[in-house]
Amino acid sequence: MGISFQSKSQNTYVQEGQVWFRYYNQAQLSEKLILYTEVDERRRVDPWSQAQFFAHIHLHYRVKPWLEVAAGMNFNLNNIITPNRSLVVQEWRPWQEASLFKNLGKEVLFQFRYRLDERFIHRNDRQVLLDGYHFNWRHRFRIQIIKPIAKFNNDRILTLKISDEVMLNSGDVARVFDQNRVFASLEMKLNNHWSIESGYLNLIQQVSEVVFSERNIIRTTLYHRVSFK
Repeated sequence: MGISFQSKSQNTYVQEGQVWFRYYNQAQLSEKLILYTEVDERRRVDPWSQAQFFAHIHLHYRVKPWLEVAAGMNFNLNNIITPNRSLVVQEWRPWQEASLFKNLGKEVLFQFRYRLDERFIHRNDRQVLLDGYHFNWRHRFRIQIIKPIAKFNNDRILTLKISDEVMLNSGDVARVFDQNRVFASLEMKLNNHWSIESGYLNLIQQVSEVVFSERNIIRTTLYHRVSFK
């Protein structure tokens, strides 16, 4: 259940708690080529219900030690809750991205990522599905810091990750700003194949000219790494 409050700027923020669970497979195909497969279940806390479901597949190529390019496809089910009903909206989303890496010293890795989403969202009026799909572009800019902070026996490593991502719309859209995500997490490497990450994500998304959705999210990811080199 969302909780609304009025800010000093007269914008209304609707708060919501969510938990996200993700399985993230990384298949090393060659020295420079990695295939990623993800399944992501996102649930509201109150009431306990599905918010979104994602299935992703994407291929990454490391051009240089400091440059990586990728392309992928997402399938998304977005569960919209209205006063009268729950509406499930499909989205197909091909995308492309480029990432830059910089070693800042003391085992600190800096990453800048630009991703371009091509979003095909099933048309709807938030009550029923309509014919066809709506298309727009979304530009995603993310900076991230990654640093190992502890090492244990059996090669176990605890890593801190901090990131901020801004998403902007273009094309046939009502507004440019889409959302901002600030994320902080800890990832524990269990062995060469498995690790688990959990952290807090603050997501602010613009719903209308004066209404913003603020989601307080706990996201947990199970990473599974395999190699076919």
